[in-house]
Amino acid sequence: MNIKPIIAVVGATGRLAQPVVRELILQGFQVRAIVRDIAKAQKTLPSAATFVQGNVTDKNSLIASFKGVDYVYINLSSDEVSPGQSFYNEREGIKNIVEACEHNNIKQILKISALGAYPHTQEPSDTLQNQLRRQGHQYIEQSQIPFTIFHPSWFLDSIFWGINKNTLQWIGKPVKFYWTNSTDYARQVVRAVGNPQSFYKHYAVQGNEKMDYLQIVNRLKADFNPQLKTMILPVVLVRFIGFFSPKMKHLAELFGFYEKSKEVLYAHTTWDDLRHPKTSLEEFALQFKGANISYL
Repeated sequence: MNIKPIIAVVGATGRLAQPVVRELILQGFQVRAIVRDIAKAQKTLPSAATFVQGNVTDKNSLIASFKGVDYVYINLSSDEVSPGQSFYNEREGIKNIVEACEHNNIKQILKISALGAYPHTQEPSDTLQNQLRRQGHQYIEQSQIPFTIFHPSWFLDSIFWGINKNTLQWIGKPVKFYWTNSTDYARQVVRAVGNPQSFYKHYAVQGNEKMDYLQIVNRLKADFNPQLKTMILPVVLVRFIGFFSPKMKHLAELFGFYEKSKEVLYAHTTWDDLRHPKTSLEEFALQFKGANISYL
């Protein structure tokens, strides 16, 4: 009897975790979604997943959640972090997850991070989020459990999430990135699960084309919606609003960091090990449309 391997997904209801969950199920894995609110998660995730309550602030809940699990995939929220917090998901939360993995003899830890926290990044500046991510990575690396950490560039998904009533709402000057997408990313994650070639590795996750958001909008206008337009807030204005709003302060830091970015293509090793990304901007737009997501 061929027993399907079990992978626990921490933060399974996250926007970028959901495509990974669907692809894992499609490829024959048993997915155990570790969530804080089971009823809410059941409305979001495929019914083929199983649901277990757990919280990264509670190590004992994670130890119980990981019982019988083969692999663990981590997708944590690090929004709106501030200096001096007593607990950060990406640091103390990772420490709890790693200790729960050690307790359960997990075979591999996989995690989504960010390109700014990639060990070989050449970015001229840094953010508190990326500093915390790197500190959390140290707990994973020191555990001796095989690990695979993914460092994505900007996701095309964020463009579609930012479109409302024919208008892309964005922040900052146009900067070129090797935009990835959740479809190609999910496939790369699944190829890394249980793959010895991917053990003890950090992977840069990038797409084929280097574009800025104006180029993306122009292509979407040409192929899907001629009325599509942009509403852009300057970073300096968002930074001012951030004095009164933690969310806007976070966005000002994030977009200010990326406004200075000169992204380099790092993903050749990723493509060699986990295959080349294949989904174009236009193909990805059609996938969103086919999923009944209103964006254009």
